[in-house]
Parts: sequence; structure tokens; C-alpha cells
Amino acid sequence: MNRKDDTIAILFVSALTIIIWIWAAGKTKYTSDVLVTLYLSPAIGSTSTISPESTSITLTLSGARAAVDAAKSACEDGLHLTLSEADEKLTLSEVSTRIAALDAIKDTGAKIDDVTSRAFPLAIHTVELVEAAVEVSLPNITVSGDVTVDPAIVTLHIPKELRKTLPEAITVEAVISELAIQQLQPGIVHKRDAIIRVSKELEQAGVTASPSRVEVSFKIQSSTITKELAQVRVLIAGPAEDYAAYSITLPRKVIPNVTVAADTEIIAGIESGTVKVFAMLRLASSDLAQRIATKRVTAFLAILEDGTGHEVVASVQDPALLDIELNIEPISHQSTP
Repeated sequence: MNRKDDTIAILFVSALTIIIWIWAAGKTKYTSDVLVTLYLSPAIGSTSTISPESTSITLTLSGARAAVDAAKSACEDGLHLTLSEADEKLTLSEVSTRIAALDAIKDTGAKIDDVTSRAFPLAIHTVELVEAAVEVSLPNITVSGDVTVDPAIVTLHIPKELRKTLPEAITVEAVISELAIQQLQPGIVHKRDAIIRVSKELEQAGVTASPSRVEVSFKIQSSTITKELAQVRVLIAGPAEDYAAYSITLPRKVIPNVTVAADTEIIAGIESGTVKVFAMLRLASSDLAQRIATKRVTAFLAILEDGTGHEVVASVQDPALLDIELNIEPISHQSTP
């Protein structure tokens, strides 16, 4: 064999050796670790969200070098696991089984020898997304026209177990601070941000709203403020012709600790003494005829110096104080001989 043929033979053997070496390397079992971000999500079409949304794990992969490299490449952008609402706790064993079943890993041919993470076992919190209508709270003002809110519907994030105990329809409150309202002028359309507020019980249970703020549009007709009164006298109202036939006495003639909300002018009159507030006890003819023992106050009236009256909003700490006891006795009329 001449030198040229020897050179060709050597090159052929060398190339074949490299090919065999590469093939053998690809078939030799290889082990490597990879840090993976695991994204957790609810089933498609679910109205729930999952918390936490992601966590980190370390996979120990084994197999042919090419298979392990392919599996590590599939993990670069993280892996996604879909959870059911029945999942309340995940163990590393369960995670290993679910990841191995993912097409992105299964199709590479690599095996998962181990999974490690300090976060496991992982508690899964399922949160339902519930739409809630927004009601607007505008303290101490009377509005002119409609009050609009944008958006009128917000989404509440409610823990799954808590949702089962709540009514189907839920409302939330959009609140503007009293200080901000006091600085607004009447007769002008105002647009202000309002904070979405859920009840204290829901807030303590971890319920949140999205968005957390809305825009409220309104026009102020007049402003109201509150005034605490040590006591308010009870005033009986009824048909005048009935008073000649019955004697009416009240064991308790006043209602203590009444908070009145009214226009600033009326409150100023109350403070100056020119306006008097009365708790109105309305008695019908049938009430007198039946000689009822108690009757509830249903309205509070602010009476001005000229005798005109304006109904005001009032509240008491104990609603039972609004029930007034009555002593009703018929008046006997003796005929003149």
C-alpha cells in the first residue's frame, strides 16, 4: 500500500473513532442538576387563582447526555403545572411525578432522579374571583342628580372556603374621605378617586378587590354635618279631635344621646338655640282607641323659629330607646243636668 492510501486509511479510522466516541458519549448515563422555576396555575376555564403562583425547585436529571441537555433546555423558561381545586398541599414526590409526565420533559428521554426544595411541602391557597357591585358612600352631603362610578363592578379575590359561606351577590363600598368632601363646592360636578372598601370581616379573611380604586362623579346639592345632643324631647303628633277624648302621659319624655345629621344652617341653629329638635311620636286614632302601651319614634323634626319644620336624620346607640312607653286613658265627660 502506498503512502497516499495509508493516509486515507488513517483519516478514516480516526473519523470512525470520533463518531463511535460521540455515539458512546451520547449513550452513556449522565447526571446533572438544574434549578427550575415552577409556575402553578388553575385549570383552564376556572374562576379561581392559585397562590403562590410560582416556586423554585432543583431537578436532578439523568440519562444520555443529549437527553439531559434537552431536558435542561426545556427547563430554561420554567415549567408550568396545572392544579385542580382539590390540590391543597403539594409534596416533592407529587411534583416529581407531575413534572415527569410533562411532554416537555417526557419527550427528551431524561429521567428525574431527585427533586429538592426548601419550600415543600407547599400549601396551595385557592382564591375565587367574584364580581361585586360598587356602592358609593358620600358622608354628610346631599347630592343633586345621579352618582356615577367607574368601573361599577370590581373583582374580589375570595378564599375558596370563605366563598362558600357568603351570599351569591356581594357589594363593596367606594369611600371618599370626609375631609376631601368638605373642601368641595356645591353645584359643581366633581370627579374624585374613591377607595374600595370591603367589610372588616372580609378584609381580615384576606379578601382583596381589583381595582382597589374607582372614579366617582357627583354634584353636591348641600353639605350636612353631625351634632350630638345630650337629649331630645318627645313630641306627640296625632288628630287634634282625639286629644279631647284621651289623656296621654309619657313615663319617659326624652331620648338621650342622639346624633343628628343635617344641613350646616340647621346645625348652626341648633347650636345657637334658635332651632329645636324633637322626636316625633305619631299616634293614630286606632292607637288611642286600643290604648297601646308603646309606640316607636319614626322621625326627628328640627323646628325653626318661624315654626317650619325640617325632618333630619338622627341615630341613637341603643335602638330600644326609640320605643316610647305610653299611658293612655279615656276622659269621661259628665253630662250637665
